Amino acid sequence: MKKYTLIWIILCLMAVHLSAKPLFTADGIRTESIKQANADIKNGKLKFLVQGGIVATRVKGQERFEQKYGVVYFDLGCVGPSDIRIEDYNKVVASFMDKKYGKAWRKEVRKDVKGI
Repeated sequence: MKKYTLIWIILCLMAVHLSAKPLFTADGIRTESIKQANADIKNGKLKFLVQGGIVATRVKGQERFEQKYGVVYFDLGCVGPSDIRIEDYNKVVASFMDKKYGKAWRKEVRKDVKGI
C-alpha cells in the first residue's frame, strides 16, 4: 500500500511540474516591452528607462535634452520591472528618435541609457 501511495504522489508531482508554465517568458517580456514603448510613443509620453540606484540619478544638462527632444528619463530605481526589459523598450524609443531627429541626438543622450 505504501509503495502505491508513493508512486501515486510522484506521478502527481510530475504531472503538476510538467503542466506548470512560467508567468513571463523571455519572448513575452520582449513583446510586452515593445508594445508598451509603442503605446507610450503613440500617447506622446516619450521616455528612456534608466536603471538607477537607491536614489534617482540626475546628470547635469539632462533637462536641456529632455526639453529639446521631448523625452524624459524615467529612473526605475535599483529594482527594475519584471514585465518589461529596459533594453527592448529603449531600442524602440531610440528607433523612433532616429526617424524623427536623425542620429545627432545620440551624442547628447545620457550614457547610462541601456539598449540604444
